[in-house]
Amino acid sequence: MKRIFITFVLTAAAMLTAFFLGTGYFLGNYVVEFGLQRGTADNHQAPPRAYALIMPPSTTGYNKPDFPTEDWHLQAADGTNLAGTHFSPRGWSHRWVIAVHGYGCTQENSWYIAENYLHLGYHVVTPDLRGAGMSDGQFVTLGHDESQDIRLWAEQILAADPQAKIVLHGVSMGAATVMLAAAGDLPPAVVAVVEDSGYTSAYDLIAFHLEHSFGLPSFPLLDIMNWRCEKLAGFSLSATSPYDAVGEGRLPTLFIHGTADTLVPPEMGRTLYAHAAGEKQLLLMDGALHAVASQKDQKRYFKTVMDFLEPYMGP
Repeated sequence: MKRIFITFVLTAAAMLTAFFLGTGYFLGNYVVEFGLQRGTADNHQAPPRAYALIMPPSTTGYNKPDFPTEDWHLQAADGTNLAGTHFSPRGWSHRWVIAVHGYGCTQENSWYIAENYLHLGYHVVTPDLRGAGMSDGQFVTLGHDESQDIRLWAEQILAADPQAKIVLHGVSMGAATVMLAAAGDLPPAVVAVVEDSGYTSAYDLIAFHLEHSFGLPSFPLLDIMNWRCEKLAGFSLSATSPYDAVGEGRLPTLFIHGTADTLVPPEMGRTLYAHAAGEKQLLLMDGALHAVASQKDQKRYFKTVMDFLEPYMGP
């Protein structure tokens, strides 16, 4: 009888384990495909389906700056073809900025930022990140793989202008991308970073929304998601950590965050600023929602940006 009972318990435990693993497998796959995989049957360039649920309407509908442009293209180390646009200012300049868009967006979402820089005499490159717009790529990786492509855009700028001084300016996931890039192997011509509405890590951000937006426990859901993310999209949520990057980074960084941001909590901006190892400044924009601080108070936003960048841009 004792042997029968032990066999029953072990069998039940094995069946429960198989059930939870199977459920986790399918649930994790669904979440990764819903949140990170681009494209539909009708439009292979469509953003991940989750984008429509979480991003405000203000993230669409920007006009293309009325400045001279040329299409730029490059190929990433893994063979992914990437597309972007180079905007030229009306006067002579060796000042450049790579303006990096956020989750589910395209380079068009960087055009508002780009236009302000152009009027201030900067060249601007607005890439479509991998998995977005005209660039190839099946999955959005929340800054992990995208950050590795920033070095290639910087190198393309230097091929066009060997005397260039380059700024990285990213918003939301673009902010995470430039923070991660700044901790990597960038050319010395990259002199400063502006991050707007960035998160401490992809893991922290998703855990925050599981618990606060959906009332769900982050454990074990997030671990299951991370497991499937590694298998399907080829990156780890826990390894995608701007917090770690700014602690290691050498570049001067301006941190910007809206105090009314409900998508990426303002505390993440404060935490990033406090942890940053290099020269730094924090701008909190009162009442600004996620990723729209530049539109909430355009004059203050860009004056702060220009004042911060001036010491690093040269003549």
